[in-house]
Amino acid sequence: MHNIEIIPSILVKTEQEFLTQSAAVSDCVNMIQLDIADGIFVPNTTWHPDPDTITDNLEIDCELHLMVSNPLEEARRFEFVDQIKRILIHYESTPNIEHVIGAIHSYGWEVGLVLKPETPITVIDTYNEEIDAVMLMGVNPGLQGQSFIPETLQKIITLHKTYPNLFISLDGAVNEQTIIDIAKTHIHAVCPGSAIFGNNNSPKQNIQNMYTLIDQASKQ
Repeated sequence: MHNIEIIPSILVKTEQEFLTQSAAVSDCVNMIQLDIADGIFVPNTTWHPDPDTITDNLEIDCELHLMVSNPLEEARRFEFVDQIKRILIHYESTPNIEHVIGAIHSYGWEVGLVLKPETPITVIDTYNEEIDAVMLMGVNPGLQGQSFIPETLQKIITLHKTYPNLFISLDGAVNEQTIIDIAKTHIHAVCPGSAIFGNNNSPKQNIQNMYTLIDQASKQ
């Protein structure tokens, strides 16, 4: 049992990429994160999932990271997908965030609020009692392979102290170079993408390597 959960972040252009990547990690993690980008809220566009593809092929739990301008409309498409347990929506994506949080909860999902690097964590004050999780972005959302923004570490520590009941995760530039410092913040989960799927090692080996570093950090 590790102190920090790894939830692989899957950001792909095609259904086949999703099937390949999710199958590669399904026996070594409990959950994946599927990134959905619409090219409007963020500059790039990802594969627009067919809910049946997830229902028919995914054997583990899934959370959706919605980098879209209309998160409620997107979330509703997955109402009958049992594998989906948590919906992550960007605070910055809609002016009607409270309504969106309530509507997503009504489908039986956990709701996480995602904050871009420039968004202060104090925005959570209004929604602390209504959400289950917070995900910080360690980079500007939408593209994998960016450099980690170091100020994010202090944000994680402050979140822990201010909102001890919230599940806290981090997405963006989580890799073998940054994971030890990240792990020292006692974050609950990290969501690496290119560090798992973007090199010559197998995704499973990359996850094992990262867990080794997480365990090392917990002993320091």
